[in-house]
This record gives sequence, structure tokens and C-alpha cells, in this order.
Amino acid sequence: MSVDTRHAIVGSGNIGSALARLFARAGVEVSIANTRGPQSITELAASLGPTVRAMTLAEALASDVIFMAIPFGAVEAFGNALPDWNGKIVVDTTNAHYAANADDILKGRLSSQYAADVLPGAQIVKAFNQLPAQTLAAEVPSGQGKRVVFVSSDSGEASSRIAELAGTLGLSAVELGRIDEGGRLIQVPGALVLRDFTEQPLT
Repeated sequence: MSVDTRHAIVGSGNIGSALARLFARAGVEVSIANTRGPQSITELAASLGPTVRAMTLAEALASDVIFMAIPFGAVEAFGNALPDWNGKIVVDTTNAHYAANADDILKGRLSSQYAADVLPGAQIVKAFNQLPAQTLAAEVPSGQGKRVVFVSSDSGEASSRIAELAGTLGLSAVELGRIDEGGRLIQVPGALVLRDFTEQPLT
């Protein structure tokens, strides 16, 4: 992934904070924003170090890769934040299963297919959602391998870019292919949800 790529996390709850912690640990710059304004996350950003910057939502949405770390019920409003999402990779970390009215919203679609509908033009990547936030952010003890995250997208290019970023963040990415195939496995209650795997070195 280009060094010029700008990354942003939208959402400062459990998953957003866990992602910010991964970026900080890897020394990779990222902005973090929410709907309450940067003053509400200044303390969090400061606690993580100089590579994590609190920004306004508008500033964060100018980034190239945006982690959508918000409740599933807020996805539609998030989609309305930009008139179109062309040229942006949006990493969908949501789990619709926990939303009270998910079935009414999805109407048979997978959650990332719904996200693609309400974020027109975005390349949607499903990733970083199969583990609890605390597990995702926890360091794997030295010598015990790298934590596995699963990546799925209808865009092979976007999938590869997020898999590469996951590697930069100290994780081991497994690409699962299209959302209607591999992505189904990491949507609750898919077979890979809540599976905490580590990749061991073969040598």
C-alpha cells in the first residue's frame, strides 16, 4: 500500500479503539473521528501516541481507506455523509446480527452488500469483524505467531490492499474472495466468527 495512502477510523467505540491501538502499535498514521467531534476523542488519541490523530468527521472522510467502525444501525446515515464514495475503500467492521431491526434493513442481503448499496461507488471490504475488540487489539505473545484476520471483497484490488495493510499492522490476513461467498463465513453466525486463529511460522 502506498505510503501516501491516508487511513481513517470512523467510530471510537470498542472496535474503533481497538483498530487505533493496532495502528499505534505498528507506528502507522491514522485519523480517528466520530459524530461527536474531535474533542471527544482527544484523550484517546493522545493515550495512543503521535500516529493517531483526532479529526472531524469531514476530515476523516477525505481519507482513501476508511474503517467503518460504527453500529450497524448507523450505516445508512454514514452513507449519506458523502454524495458518492468513488475512489474510496471502506472496511466494513459491523455486525448486523446485533441490531434489533437488521432483518428489516437487510431484506435478505448480507450486511456488506447492504453497505455497498448505501455507500455508492465505494469498494467495500469485510474485515476486522470476526473477533471481539479486546481480542483483536491484544498482542500475541512473542514466538506464538500472528493473529489471523479474514478479508473479503468483491474487489480483488481492495481485498489485496487491506490484506497488505493487515500485515503492516502485525496481523496475518487470509483473503476469502467475494462477499457472497467468503464474506458469508465472517458474517454472524458464519463459521469463522469468534475464531481466534494464529498463523505459526513454518520454519
